[in-house]
Amino acid sequence: MTSPAAPSTSATVMSRLESFATIAAPTTLVAALLFYFGYVSTLVRYEYFGVDLNALDLSTTELLLLGTEVIFPPLAGLLVLIVLALVAHRAVKSLLERPRPRTAKLVAILVMVLGAALFARAAVGILVVAVSRKEFPGVTAMSLALGLPLLVYGAWTYRNTTTRPRGTHTKANALLVTALVAIVVLGLFWATNNFAAAYGRGRAAEQAAELHTRPRVVLDLEQQLYLPEGLKGVHQFPLPNSENQHFRVRCQGLRLLIEAGGRLFLVPEEWTPATARTVVVPYDDSVRIQFLPG
Repeated sequence: MTSPAAPSTSATVMSRLESFATIAAPTTLVAALLFYFGYVSTLVRYEYFGVDLNALDLSTTELLLLGTEVIFPPLAGLLVLIVLALVAHRAVKSLLERPRPRTAKLVAILVMVLGAALFARAAVGILVVAVSRKEFPGVTAMSLALGLPLLVYGAWTYRNTTTRPRGTHTKANALLVTALVAIVVLGLFWATNNFAAAYGRGRAAEQAAELHTRPRVVLDLEQQLYLPEGLKGVHQFPLPNSENQHFRVRCQGLRLLIEAGGRLFLVPEEWTPATARTVVVPYDDSVRIQFLPG
């Protein structure tokens, strides 16, 4: 009585595994992308203050959360691009269905010229490093993602203005489509990477300009911090001697940048790139810490 049920049980297990794989694979990919772009953005953001990201020792969850704020604008832009591409494709198909598709031929030529120009711009950005360094973030990457696909699409449209579209699918066509999709994915990934770095720099500059809103930190230390002379806004002075008092120096004029890895990363109130300093102190009983509102 039990033997007929064995194949059914096996099929059920395989079905559940396939369902799990269908859900887990996209979820893993999304999590990996969030982690990566969060890492890139945070790396550039704290490099602005002279802090290496490895010194922060941020958790995977924190980097994933930081990645979410980076990924939304590129994702919204991608969705808008897909919608525009679908609308444009339907318009081209309606032009091709006309008896004399002269307008479609003109559109095809314009698309081919645009695609060739974008591909040439991508080649210049890739081969000439000075161009890609000074450009608006993502120009070379988006030119790469759009150039060849537009060129091929324009050629396909132009061909169909003289011959009826055929439904044949050859291996060459499949390889061409696969290569074009790979180029688009590579270009979009590159563009998002550039955006993440630019976003990190922008957030760092914004944070530096708004340090007055960050919490003020007063430190009581066993010995003074050896900071460079002329560091504006930071003051250290001795505390009154007492038998039960092992803290000897008070330091004022610091603002909280971030708390991570059991340490406080502090910057001067009057922070400038020329005199940039980030002070790192342990967040434990070896330092007496007071937080004051900004």
